[in-house]
Formats: sequence, C-alpha cells, structure tokens
Amino acid sequence: MGLKIRERGQGATEYLLMLAAVLVIVAVAIYYVTRAGGYPVVSMNAAPAGENNDQIMITVLSGSIAKGQWQYSVTNAAGSYNWVTNNTDTLAAPGVSLGSYSAGTWYVNVKHTATGHIYFNPDQIVTLG
Repeated sequence: MGLKIRERGQGATEYLLMLAAVLVIVAVAIYYVTRAGGYPVVSMNAAPAGENNDQIMITVLSGSIAKGQWQYSVTNAAGSYNWVTNNTDTLAAPGVSLGSYSAGTWYVNVKHTATGHIYFNPDQIVTLG
C-alpha cells in the first residue's frame, strides 16, 4: 500500500513538471510571435488613380491600420524615404489616395509607425502621366 501512494505522488509531480514545461513553451511562443510581428497584417498595393492618372492610390485588399498609425513615402529615388504620417485616414479597403503628383516614376512605400515595419520590399513603382 505504501508503494501505491508513492507512485501516485510521483505521477502528480511528473504531471506538474510536464504542465510547467508546456506553459513555458507557450509563454516563449507568445513572446516571439508578439515580438517578431507586432505590426498589422495588411495586403495592399500602390497604383495610379484619378481622372488624369495623376494620383497615387494605396489599394487595400485585406487588413487595416488606424489613422495616425501609418506613414507613407513617395519619392523619385528607390530606397529613399520621406515619411509622412497620415493622421486623417484609416488605411483600409478600398484604399487611400496619397495625393496628386507630377508625371513620372515614383517609388512608394508604407510603414507601420509603432513598429517601423515597412510593407513593400522592394518599393512599389508607380508611373504617372
């Protein structure tokens, strides 16, 4: 009888150790998922828009970013950024106009402000005019 009590106590200890190990693994996984990501998942692209094809439009296919939480850059050089914070529009479907630009080739990108995540790699190329 003393043996069965000992086995039962030993089983409970092993169970608690396995439970603790699972909890540690889950905590580490949650940490890495929130730390590695942390930015909204948004599927989007940049394209010409407007009556005269003089506007740049970010078309959002899925996801969103709240106003004031995203920035955009429109430059005439690849990999060169001039970030502008959008405090008036939520980046959501169907999309957001970035405004009118002169005819030419423009390099467009979007960034999540809080995490610094840049969405287009390489920059989206939009030709206007």
